[in-house]
Amino acid sequence: MNQVLSFQSAVAKRYVHRHAIAEVYLTDCVPVGDDRFLVGAQWPRLHAFYRTCTGRYDTMLLAETVRQCAIYLAHVRYAVPMNYKFTMQRMQVDCSLDLLTIGSRAAEVTIDARVTGTARRHGILSAFTVTLEFHVDGVAVGHGSAVANVLAPSAYERARWQGAGARAVGIPPGLTPVDSDAVCVPDPRAVVLGPHPAGAQRGMWLLRSDLTHPVLFDHPLDHVPGALILEAARQAARLRLGQSCADVEHLDVGFRRFLELDEATTVAARISDAEEGCVEVEFSQWGEVHAVGSVRLSVPAKARDHAMAGTQRA
Repeated sequence: MNQVLSFQSAVAKRYVHRHAIAEVYLTDCVPVGDDRFLVGAQWPRLHAFYRTCTGRYDTMLLAETVRQCAIYLAHVRYAVPMNYKFTMQRMQVDCSLDLLTIGSRAAEVTIDARVTGTARRHGILSAFTVTLEFHVDGVAVGHGSAVANVLAPSAYERARWQGAGARAVGIPPGLTPVDSDAVCVPDPRAVVLGPHPAGAQRGMWLLRSDLTHPVLFDHPLDHVPGALILEAARQAARLRLGQSCADVEHLDVGFRRFLELDEATTVAARISDAEEGCVEVEFSQWGEVHAVGSVRLSVPAKARDHAMAGTQRA
């Protein structure tokens, strides 16, 4: 792959909707064809939140890079105004975990990005899909995609509040976190699940939203952010399979409706019969499913068999 990208500095943080410079991973972008771009990114060797205990880069770094690429390309290459809002409809990431081993320096990532399915409203991009292939040192390590809608501020207000006008968002439900060791996160603040009355044996938890978390809530939001939903899916899969340190091989989440920060959110996880190590996850409020996805973890077969036996007993 043509190495024409710079890794000397991050792109302007406003183009990826981040407040903290440290949370900006993209470094450069050059067009290489119609709706095709090479994008540079750098992944930190030790991130405060996105980290593993297996010596690998966290798959969630790839997911966040997908999000940043989608927003960056829309603003910089497709001239979407900075005050427009993005709503992700779906995000997907697959990776080769053995190729994500952390080396002696931060990974310089070359991304082959393609934009398809574009639609415009009043001449401005209103919907698109971006597909990405990640390369480190010339080796393909994974791929991802995102489907996004782009809304003018007035259109976002209508979609967000159903025409009733913005309301003040209350305080998220206070929940005791599950054991941080059970989901392999650095501290209790990074735990995004709490106990559900139905119990963990039935694969059910409640979502924890800590508005002070410096990564998941890098800036104020009026709804549960996609990054929190992805992390909750990962943690629910680890709990359901009883594999606290298992890394994510595959992640696919569809976002149907906004999740309210100040309402109870049920996270239900079910072990899939389709693939080994795969868990299907649903996020519900008021008895309605607002987001749904699947997570496949790298776990030994005996761990999946043990989890399945526990499901049958429950």
